[in-house]
Amino acid sequence: MTPEEELKALNRTIRQFESVYKSTKDPYQRARVTEELKKLKTYRDKLQSFHEFDPAAFEEPAMVDEWEGLSYLKTILERIGKKSKSRKESYDDSFGDRELTYLFHYLNFFEEDFLPILSETKLKLDFKHSLERDSFYHRFENLRRLFEEVNEDSSTVDLYSGQKHEEDMRKRSFKKKRNVIVEADKFLRSVARFAGVLVTDIEAGGLVCLNADDTLHFDRIEGRRFFEGKKVKEALMELKAFAREVIEFLNVPQIESRE
Repeated sequence: MTPEEELKALNRTIRQFESVYKSTKDPYQRARVTEELKKLKTYRDKLQSFHEFDPAAFEEPAMVDEWEGLSYLKTILERIGKKSKSRKESYDDSFGDRELTYLFHYLNFFEEDFLPILSETKLKLDFKHSLERDSFYHRFENLRRLFEEVNEDSSTVDLYSGQKHEEDMRKRSFKKKRNVIVEADKFLRSVARFAGVLVTDIEAGGLVCLNADDTLHFDRIEGRRFFEGKKVKEALMELKAFAREVIEFLNVPQIESRE
């Protein structure tokens, strides 16, 4: 990555954090975002002091595109927007935290459109990679369970408003939210690596994926799916791109992700 590309990426990340800061109601989330912004801006100042940049190349557009680099999230929210209000997605307002709400929608999309193509009938792999593929179902269910716990905490923490245990409850809720984000990051990094291995093998003419050129179809019971009519190898490329987008959106420091 060139210094110019790095600076543009930094500016994009800073804008995303600033957007999260404006939207979140959680004081601990705001504190974390404030700290992250301080670190990012300090690093940006150092980068700018070591390199000469053309200011014209980094002028802020009149209207900042908050969906820059978030094409899947944009698609997901557009899909949700078309649904009837009577079928509004749960948790939309429960978290009081846009980062978690968006992650929830990302995972819904993964469950509805990516998990089905990871099934044995849609994706035929050699024995070793079949075992790894199957492990994602169990790990995803654990992630869902963590989300349920966070949702329960978010719905009850306000009941302690003004009481002596309020701060302890909010701290516990914040820790659970951070844990969900870190675990989601770990899960999606595994998914991105797995999909990357398959795509690389397919491009090299390998034998890990046995039906790379098959076209995906879903019956009436399965319902309309995002990957209807696409080839298996195309779906795997999108799986990798999707996982990378969510990873970049979460922006979890790797030292934290490994803890």
